[in-house]
Amino acid sequence: MQFEEYSPRWQKGVIELADQILGLGFFENPSEIAQHPESRVLLAVTEDGELAGFVCGRLLEKGGLMEFLEHKVPEIPEDLSAADSDGVLGVIQTVAVAPTYRGQGIGTKLVQMMHDVIIGRGADKLIVSFKRGPRSALVHRWMEKLGFEPWIRLETYWKTRCDLGDFGCVDRGESCTCEAVLYQKRIF
Repeated sequence: MQFEEYSPRWQKGVIELADQILGLGFFENPSEIAQHPESRVLLAVTEDGELAGFVCGRLLEKGGLMEFLEHKVPEIPEDLSAADSDGVLGVIQTVAVAPTYRGQGIGTKLVQMMHDVIIGRGADKLIVSFKRGPRSALVHRWMEKLGFEPWIRLETYWKTRCDLGDFGCVDRGESCTCEAVLYQKRIF
């Protein structure tokens, strides 16, 4: 397995994998995301040149946490709020691994690599968000292994976007059943 920075030649593959794992239209333009100076998209590519997974993360701009969380979190812990105000809060916001490659440590490696990239850019606190539906991978054990603690579960985080049809959720039944699970880590 090789790990590399995103380049536009991977756009179609990243979108297809995101559509399969997260839902049609959930992650639409990795090239635009990768062009943001504080964002990074890292890829896991097999020896045969197949995309096995990706992760997207960034250092938030000062005071950007509430906007990132779409103002849906009622209370921010004091240390995360201070890191947000100081511009030293990083987020790992999207992780996807193709089902055929799960259980091989690829997701863990991608999160670990993004963790190191964001810390290298100046973050001293990190949060990670996961979209969890009925068919989602269980991430609690590997997040704990990487030193992250559960922070908050938001049962209806994507409900409005899902109900409006902003993306076609792979887990959607008669109503939105996905939740956001956020983890946090204090580096310093």
